[in-house]
Amino acid sequence: PIKEGYAGPSVVDGRVFVTDFEPTQGMRGVERAMALDEVTGRILWTQQWEADYAGIAWEIGPGATPTVDGDRVYVLGRTGVLSALAVETGELLWRKDYGEDYGVDRMQWGFDWGFTSAPLVDGERLICLVGGAPDARVVAFDKMTGEEIWRALPSEADLGVAQPIIIEAGGARQLIAWDPEEVVSLDPETG
Repeated sequence: PIKEGYAGPSVVDGRVFVTDFEPTQGMRGVERAMALDEVTGRILWTQQWEADYAGIAWEIGPGATPTVDGDRVYVLGRTGVLSALAVETGELLWRKDYGEDYGVDRMQWGFDWGFTSAPLVDGERLICLVGGAPDARVVAFDKMTGEEIWRALPSEADLGVAQPIIIEAGGARQLIAWDPEEVVSLDPETG
């Protein structure tokens, strides 16, 4: 039984990773990450956290597809809760809250989509669109510990909903990120 959400599933090594949201009191509720057996659909584990969807236009659940990398799965909730979970057990390895840790006010600039950009793994980095201050529109975390490696770009406009990508162009690896106002190219190693 999967509840509400907009995120697609990730399927890796016989497991299906999904996220959802269940309202419990008005716009408050519980977001969940789950692993299902690919063949039977049996729930292998569940990890959940509280979420307040007040002010979010698309209040029907998470919008970022889980990112699986080896023995970890990274999930981002609609309200900016980023979690690193163990693929096998769902154990919480580390967590960031964009609002608490980076001062992100998701209601600023009419930003009512919530967070929908899935984390991007690049080597030892987990690159995320955070929207924090100062200069934390894009943040790279150590994918094993959650410690910040670098941050880049001011956050004075809507974060948008686009997924960053890494390309090879002009003889360089480039992290391409875009929002409603700009397209930028960053060095994925340094920001």
